[in-house]
Amino acid sequence: MTEHKLLGNIFWLFSLQGLNYLIPLAVLPFLVRVLGIERYGLLAFAQSLAQYFVIFTDYGFNLSATKQIARARFDRERVSSLFWCVIILKLALMFLSAIVLAALLIAVPRFHSEVSLYAAAFMAVIGTVLFPIWLFQGMEEMKYISMVSGGAKLLSAVALFIFVRDSSDYVLALAILSGGMLLAGIVGLVVAITKFGIIIRMPAKAEMMDTLRDGWHLFVSTAATTFYTNSNVFLVGIFAGNVQAGYFSAAEKIVRGMQGLLGPVTQAIYPHVNSLAGSSRELALAFLRKSFIWIGVFSFVPSFLLFLFAQPVSRLILGSTTGDVSEIFRWMAMLPFVVAISNVLGIQTMIPFGLERQLSRIYLFAGVGSLAFSILLIRHYGALGAAISVLTVELVIVFCMWESLRTRGLNVLRSGAVGAPSAG
Repeated sequence: MTEHKLLGNIFWLFSLQGLNYLIPLAVLPFLVRVLGIERYGLLAFAQSLAQYFVIFTDYGFNLSATKQIARARFDRERVSSLFWCVIILKLALMFLSAIVLAALLIAVPRFHSEVSLYAAAFMAVIGTVLFPIWLFQGMEEMKYISMVSGGAKLLSAVALFIFVRDSSDYVLALAILSGGMLLAGIVGLVVAITKFGIIIRMPAKAEMMDTLRDGWHLFVSTAATTFYTNSNVFLVGIFAGNVQAGYFSAAEKIVRGMQGLLGPVTQAIYPHVNSLAGSSRELALAFLRKSFIWIGVFSFVPSFLLFLFAQPVSRLILGSTTGDVSEIFRWMAMLPFVVAISNVLGIQTMIPFGLERQLSRIYLFAGVGSLAFSILLIRHYGALGAAISVLTVELVIVFCMWESLRTRGLNVLRSGAVGAPSAG
């Protein structure tokens, strides 16, 4: 991929992230004020439950399939084979997810009393299953992600402002949010098939098994990551109630929205690094050294500003409902910087250099270890405890990634020989 195309992909993804950031900022205060913090917390809790199924159905394909397609994007037969393998597997995983959700709705009183809410949340799972973001990334055509996903989010926001009127509309609000993702999934699937000339074919069983195996370690990584990211809203809702879940979710959305502004850069350079690593490991590592410095600088500035102006920003967005949110906000303010460094070390370096297994071990250790830590802090400090837990775990992950790369001679700050990664 030429530098011109890389910059073009970053531009298109920035346009999407602009919508991803501005729309939630506009919608969040509206939902908190109209629904009330408790109903908003219940909505966020349902979304966090659905996110488990999103992670399960993604199965690491957003990384593993992107990697494979990036290296075979000029082979139409191979791309078509990968496309149908991933789609069929994701649909099968979605069917299993629907069965699990149905069992929860029947067996657990808390879920049974809000069946329509969780059904609305599951629409987002269907949308993410259908949207082949991994294909657009692997083929390095990010503008389609921007146009389809951004347009759907904009329509959802407009519908929210028109149809959601009071606290009783909380199910409708979630249905509109999830419906936007479903619409994006359907349109994205059609665009992908027509744009890339995907050949309709039924993949062999052996191909699907290979695709599953290829994504396994990345699935473990993303599933473990869920324990210390998505699980916090869920755990706060379970142990501290919907109001605290609403506070934490509101603060997290603001911080994660700022964090997401760097997403276009990391999404665009991922297939680029994989292409470089496939031809020259030295060139890939040299590119990563530059990326590490620039991403570190650009992520530290918004983190510092978020920390410095936590109080006025939280009041501006949430008004008089802020309560303890500004303190939560400060604990989470450095996440954009820490997560950006984690992304360069883990996703951009460890995966292209064949260290998926080591990366999955780091995430698994962090995910499982953070569960007891988060519950302990949440039970004592509510949403604030969740914020402390998130930052602590992210810092531990960065340290583990750095040590794993250093012991294998992969230093993204200093030039040197590139050794072969250890399989252990």
